Amino acid sequence: MNRRDLLKISGTLFAGSILTQGFAATNTLSTITDTDGTASTDHPLLLHYNENSLGLSPKAKNAIVDVLSNVNRYPDSYIEELQQTIAEAFKMDTKQVTLGVGSSDVIRAVVNQQVYKATQKGQKIQLITPHPSFFLAADHAQGMGIPVVSIPLDTNFCMDITKMKQAADSFDGISIVYLCNPNNPTGTLTSSATIADWVKGANADKNYFMVDEAYAEYITDKNFVSGTSFIREGRDNVIVLRTFSKIFAMAGMRLGYGLSTEKVAKELVPFMAILNISMPTAVAGTASLKDSAFIQQSRAMNSNSLAMTTEAFDALDIKYLPSQGNFLFHQVKCDQKQYIEGMAAEGITIGRPFPPLMQWSRVTLGTPDEMNQFLTVIKKFKKKGWV
Repeated sequence: MNRRDLLKISGTLFAGSILTQGFAATNTLSTITDTDGTASTDHPLLLHYNENSLGLSPKAKNAIVDVLSNVNRYPDSYIEELQQTIAEAFKMDTKQVTLGVGSSDVIRAVVNQQVYKATQKGQKIQLITPHPSFFLAADHAQGMGIPVVSIPLDTNFCMDITKMKQAADSFDGISIVYLCNPNNPTGTLTSSATIADWVKGANADKNYFMVDEAYAEYITDKNFVSGTSFIREGRDNVIVLRTFSKIFAMAGMRLGYGLSTEKVAKELVPFMAILNISMPTAVAGTASLKDSAFIQQSRAMNSNSLAMTTEAFDALDIKYLPSQGNFLFHQVKCDQKQYIEGMAAEGITIGRPFPPLMQWSRVTLGTPDEMNQFLTVIKKFKKKGWV
């Protein structure tokens, strides 16, 4: 099977009517060897930031073009429409939606607001985070001089909720608890029931939960329950974070949001910039949310690329973790730097090191053709004993 054939198959998947798992089953190690991939050091294949290789939704592109003649005006009405669209998707009120320049913007605002609140009350404050995980909350807290308690993942590479809870319970002050589910970089999903037991039993005056669900749209585990259930219960110590950077392919446009009670959202207003979302970004977000065909395409591509990659890893006896995101965390046998530089020499950019898991590597799940190119290199590395 050559590259052109692979593109035909991936194109069929994206048509919307044939969304099957069959691609991986037919992709053998011998066909991987035959690829004539185009990745090079001058034009590397970017599989490092967990982006959506499909690119922007066609409806989002059209919406951007249509609105360009209006960008001399302020974006108030377009922002309001985006908030309304998000609120309707989650059956909430628009006043419960906090828009940010990426979800990272909301994360920073939450930390700033909680630190200000603790300072006003003369209380101690700390941030508890799983480790390794998405770094921004911890880095921002450290930059503000706030103690950060990093709790190693458990033996299943999931968040160790028991130890995180112990760290909060033993602290005489406010704990900002960052929960990344599915976790980045491992792709593992921590039990929703275990998280719920903690949140529902926690002292709301001492525990504030940031539930980061950046990859929620990719989750296939039927036991997953979104943290938005806590918001519907009226809990003022929880905010759920979502982003348009992953399944909606808007990483370069910077758009994310927080879902919370109206009270929490109102408290965040002084810590957010006014009219912080541009008009093109707002209409792209609204159009993307309404483009169900594109969302289905993205899920289908991810599912097929995941199946294709794990099948090859199984055949090559490469250990990997079960992923509920758009990336895969797999084991390497050589030095981390050697592996990353080796991939770069082949024209493929992969994830950075994630200490202390230095024998593991994260790769974004791109299109089937992109994964074929990646697996061609993996097969070479297997012969070298690197994986």
